[in-house]
Amino acid sequence: MCGMVRAGVAVLAMATGTALLAAQAPGRPLKVMVLYDMEGVSGVHEFRMVSARHAEQYAEGRKSLTADVNAAVAGLKAAGVNDILVVDGHGSGNGDAPDLLEEQLLAPARLISRDAPFDIYMDSYDHSVDAIVAIGMHAGAGNRVGFLSHTYTLEDIEYRVNGVPFNETMILAAGAGRLRIPVIAVSGDDQLERELRRMMPWVKYAMTKHAVDRGKAEPVARDEASRRIEAAVREGVLKLGDARIPDWAGPYRFQLTFQDEIQARNASYVRGAELGWFNTMVQFNAADFEDGYRRSLLLIRMVGPVDYGDAASAVIARQPNGAELMTAVGDWEWERFLTGPTPPAAPGAAPKRRYWGAR
Repeated sequence: MCGMVRAGVAVLAMATGTALLAAQAPGRPLKVMVLYDMEGVSGVHEFRMVSARHAEQYAEGRKSLTADVNAAVAGLKAAGVNDILVVDGHGSGNGDAPDLLEEQLLAPARLISRDAPFDIYMDSYDHSVDAIVAIGMHAGAGNRVGFLSHTYTLEDIEYRVNGVPFNETMILAAGAGRLRIPVIAVSGDDQLERELRRMMPWVKYAMTKHAVDRGKAEPVARDEASRRIEAAVREGVLKLGDARIPDWAGPYRFQLTFQDEIQARNASYVRGAELGWFNTMVQFNAADFEDGYRRSLLLIRMVGPVDYGDAASAVIARQPNGAELMTAVGDWEWERFLTGPTPPAAPGAAPKRRYWGAR
């Protein structure tokens, strides 16, 4: 049985802050990465504000996100940090620009951009980063009170590692822990704060809204939210010596609980995965956390098409011409079968894309 289960909590052995500071190259200025999500942003109080499909509400969400991130940058600058990277960790469906209003980002912070996809939790940092700040984060799947609570996917898959519920902040901390990089400050709602107080008690936290329920939140005033974020981030840097690296010791048993048996059965087809003791859970073993995390994404991607198909069918069925639309869908499938696959685009025809993180 692994150490997390024996102890009943996830935090066991932790690297001392002194060791963290000693690992920093002598004379080199601190470098901090800011990763942002959107559900935990101060002014976001309903789901349309985090989705690019709802242009008017999303525009307001972007303004609040930018204000929260700028408050974090102000806190870093106040603590003497001037080497600041920013990573888009949300994925609103906006493929043309990051969710952050980049032209309003405070200097000297700069947004990471690459020409190929990368995983925000495992690939967005390297050994040059000394600490991580996470802004606009949210409670994990299984927390029915946390505002828009989920872990990685809206398929509402409950995500556990060695029996411990994991949220996205914990995934980030576990990934960064491979390189001995601590998460030092986080912002979000009061439900996430409760989760992190149990699992990562050293983190400086800025509570920017109260979660009424999963679909509604009560934000604090804009000025107060910015003040809290700036103060928590500044304190996180100034007390870097108190920061910890969690040792969620392996080997790891990943357990994902899906919404129904069809989703779970699809996920169980991934090599090494098996149905758990009830038919909506799928589990597998991993020697190290990164391997387990990346394999868990394969399971999640196996159920995405099932979930999307169910949603599309339900929406079509509600339409007055639902039967006609379903017939058109079936005919489209026959036409594709008869005409064959669509030819691939000519080399070089597709425009180059930029990736800021999650999409």
